[in-house]
Amino acid sequence: MSEGKNHIKMFSVIAPFYNIAFRSQLENYRKLLKENSWRLADKIESAIDIGCGTGAFARALSELGIEVTAVDASDKMVRIARRNLAGTGVRVVRADFFEDLPFEDNSFDLLVASYVLHGHKIDGRVRFYGETKRICKKELLLHEFFPNKNPLVSFVEFLERSDYRNFVSTAYEELKRFYPVVYRVRLSATSGWYICRCK
Repeated sequence: MSEGKNHIKMFSVIAPFYNIAFRSQLENYRKLLKENSWRLADKIESAIDIGCGTGAFARALSELGIEVTAVDASDKMVRIARRNLAGTGVRVVRADFFEDLPFEDNSFDLLVASYVLHGHKIDGRVRFYGETKRICKKELLLHEFFPNKNPLVSFVEFLERSDYRNFVSTAYEELKRFYPVVYRVRLSATSGWYICRCK
């Protein structure tokens, strides 16, 4: 089974448990966007959330008046996200960046992905970079782990069989190979934003 299919299978299993944290995740994303939205490009009218999970980040973005499309590869995550996002105007789509995403070039001003990249080996990340550069015309906001010494994070990521250790140690240099401008914003002891300009 390919890396992408393994990842879908794992997140389909744990989807109901992730949904327990939906409310706290939503409050956290609301707070982060309120404090840091000034860092983003001007005139963001449309956004896509890749690996949207239960829909918390997509909902927080939609509350800023942005037209949001939320995408996940897991059918179970998509069903949960549709319930959580009902009535918000957010469009929820099942799609996988390991395949061609069903969107035209330059479809979105902003692309966000929260805790997606570290879960994939370098080949999967390169696939992500190619597809995201194709569909996003302004910038990416990647909410990810930053280098840290938290043993609990390391243990959980070991259980999830992610590429966490390799990604966090090389993320900034890796991203600079694919995007012309990359900013780092540490938001907590363990995580932060990589803001990548597409042009």
